[in-house]
Amino acid sequence: MSLSTEQRQTLRDKLLQRRSQMVDDLRDESISDEGTLAVRSHRGETDDEAVVEAMDAVEIASTARDANELAAIDRALQRLDTPDFGICIDCGAEIETARLMAEPTVLRCTACQQRFEHQHHTPGGARL
Repeated sequence: MSLSTEQRQTLRDKLLQRRSQMVDDLRDESISDEGTLAVRSHRGETDDEAVVEAMDAVEIASTARDANELAAIDRALQRLDTPDFGICIDCGAEIETARLMAEPTVLRCTACQQRFEHQHHTPGGARL
């Protein structure tokens, strides 16, 4: 079953809303008080250098995760009105509408995503 025009508009609205939120989050994470691009550092919050490095690493990872999500949203918006949107990149089957509505950036149907995660499993990695 193909997505209806209304479903595509609902997905577009969700993607645009999430995109706006991600842009705001990235701006908050990466703009210094002086208005320059900077990753937040926790120097001066503690004298423990190992703690500072760990906290800074978390900030960098968070910013990278948000940037990756923003890129996935932009790719989904570009695909939204193409025949490829909602088609699994692995098997070519239609991705379940409920799955798309829950996460409009998905690229695989549930079965292929499970297979992908099993083959590319990393401890503590993101799951379906």
